[in-house]
Amino acid sequence: MQDRTTLLYGQDPTERIVAVERAGQAQVRVFRRLHGDRVVAETAPFHPWAVLTEEGTNALDRRGAEVVRLQGDLPLRYLARFVSWSAFRTAMEQIQQRGYPVHTFGHPTDQYLTLTGRNLFRGMNFDDIVRMQVDIETTGFDARSNRAEILVVALATNRGHREVLDVADLGEAGVLRTLTERIQQIDPDVIEGHNLFNFDLPFLMERARQHGVTLAWGRDGSPPRIGGTQRFKAGARTIPYQAVSIFGRHIVDTYQQIQRYDTANELESYGLKQSIDALGLTHPDRVFIPGEEIGRVYAEDRQRVHAYALDDVADVALLSELALPTEFYQSQILPRGLQGVATGGPGEKINYLMTRVYLALEHSLPLPDTPKPYPGGYTEVRRVGVFRPVVKCDVESLYPAIMLSDRIAPATDVLQVYLGLLEVLTARRLEAKRRARETTGAEQARWLGLQSSFKVLINSFYGYLGYSRALFSDFDAARRVTLRGQEIIRQVVDALDDAGAETIEIDTDGVYFRPSPSVRGREAEEAFVAAIGERLPRGISLAHDGSFDGMISLKTKNYVLRAHDGRIILKGSSLRSRREEPVLRRFLRDAARAFIEGTPATVRDLYLDTAERLIQRALPVHDIARWETITEKTYTSEANRRLADAAAGERIGERIAVYQRADGSLARIEHYAGDEDVDYLLRRLRDMAARFRPLFPDDAAFDHHFPPLTARSDVALVRAAPAVQQLSMF
Repeated sequence: MQDRTTLLYGQDPTERIVAVERAGQAQVRVFRRLHGDRVVAETAPFHPWAVLTEEGTNALDRRGAEVVRLQGDLPLRYLARFVSWSAFRTAMEQIQQRGYPVHTFGHPTDQYLTLTGRNLFRGMNFDDIVRMQVDIETTGFDARSNRAEILVVALATNRGHREVLDVADLGEAGVLRTLTERIQQIDPDVIEGHNLFNFDLPFLMERARQHGVTLAWGRDGSPPRIGGTQRFKAGARTIPYQAVSIFGRHIVDTYQQIQRYDTANELESYGLKQSIDALGLTHPDRVFIPGEEIGRVYAEDRQRVHAYALDDVADVALLSELALPTEFYQSQILPRGLQGVATGGPGEKINYLMTRVYLALEHSLPLPDTPKPYPGGYTEVRRVGVFRPVVKCDVESLYPAIMLSDRIAPATDVLQVYLGLLEVLTARRLEAKRRARETTGAEQARWLGLQSSFKVLINSFYGYLGYSRALFSDFDAARRVTLRGQEIIRQVVDALDDAGAETIEIDTDGVYFRPSPSVRGREAEEAFVAAIGERLPRGISLAHDGSFDGMISLKTKNYVLRAHDGRIILKGSSLRSRREEPVLRRFLRDAARAFIEGTPATVRDLYLDTAERLIQRALPVHDIARWETITEKTYTSEANRRLADAAAGERIGERIAVYQRADGSLARIEHYAGDEDVDYLLRRLRDMAARFRPLFPDDAAFDHHFPPLTARSDVALVRAAPAVQQLSMF
């Protein structure tokens, strides 16, 4: 068998391919960015392919395909190579109509890379590609409206280009033509923007259509191509978006990428400015203009809008530099285009790897396993309350480590490729981590990006076992891994208890605990965790994964942490919702801080102060509004009638800020008239306070801190109510 590292990385690691596109029926264009930033193109033969069962093969029109019998007896044992893309598409329609199983990849780029062993970006660092950031400012959201037009387009690149195209100088058609000229002149490999798929690109394309302007953005001079609605998956979230492609270039939407980057689910909003601010990246002189004021400010001070738009593209570049390297370095391994890697799910990525290796070895492929239920990880709340201090220990890559140590792999992996790939990727990640510790600057950034890409792939191997569309899925193997994981984490908990620690929260591969008084300081904590780890099976590594000033444990997977730098970290669905009004999120965070810092009396003042401002209507509308994303159900579901009325005229995928009026209707913030539903907001405030109900010994103590209020309540009288007994946990 060929060396697995060679199968994974191919023969030529220095090709510097930046894009592959189908060119005609049986060729591809391969674009390479040479040293010195010159892009050259070459034409290569391309034969679309599919792997079929015997029944599917018998149904083929052999005039359009060459069929080869693969080795082994797995069900998908015939590789069909087609004479043209149209012959392939026709055959796939016929096969699927008859219900025969088939395995292929829908994009010609992916097909070409899979069989040739080539990959994008080999021999390149992240900074070697040319990235262009684009942002538009408009007079409205609906590009079809005569009242909506582009005001400015801001451009920037990682090569230092910064420019604003203004409709007052060029006219709207002129802005679109100049944008096209810049794209052709700069020749970017990647075009980036925030909410690019659902707003900027559709808006630009619609305005170009109305003006009769051709957006010749492709490397062949072709315009962007619109695909169907697709779904982007980031953790448990699935977000619809309008797929768009540009010949020879990749489109990256940082609205999507920052959601993948936020693996800890710490960002409360994925808006551009909110994300930058939450990550601590906002520069002090950043210009900000509320969306509803763009038109007015443009009429009064165009240069201020220019500065605002340039700050937007600078922020896009910052988010991309944080989130995109992982996808970039994965593209050096996966036989897939960057745009597909950036939007595809984790299970699909392992499918690509396994398919490439099996076909390189000319071996047949299996069919997915029959889905069946299997248990999840071990989660438990051992203690509820406020704890100070707190340490977290974590079994490093628990499930991959179990698969390697216990040799658990898909039953259909007859070539034993699965664990071999996992071993190679694990070794490469450890090497990348070592090199990152030994280097600085751009070289360190490269190794950090590599180790992150390896980590994502490694952690995808377990989920692949239970992925219903995975060729090598094995639900029994997934069950074995999960049960073994439960055993190991219980061993960790038992060892912590024996050592005098107080276990608080257990979640799959990590444990929060309060150490004994003798364990204080980072060095002592790490030594303590290392001693616990020595009791675990060989191949299983326990690591110190953070320490905190305090923790509020409320219920399973719902807790609050106070970091040593004072940051409050909220975890869990009951504590984190990006749809909550800002005033409520702020109260929750401030209350959590007061509980952890041991001043519960302050929480009552926070609650009553917030209620008083709501009753007096003393808060700006942005504080009492929530953001809603427009989906198909917005206009079709009876339950969304109020939102549909407020969102009339908006396209699918847009986000609008709405508040609830006193009559119960929803209205957009630009229509605010001092008419918010105060009773609703007060009920919601108490609902937020109820998240802390487990901290109170009885209803009387809870009601004293968080009394029910209405718009007619006299908060001064409520403040004067006598205190109940001090809470026991404080």
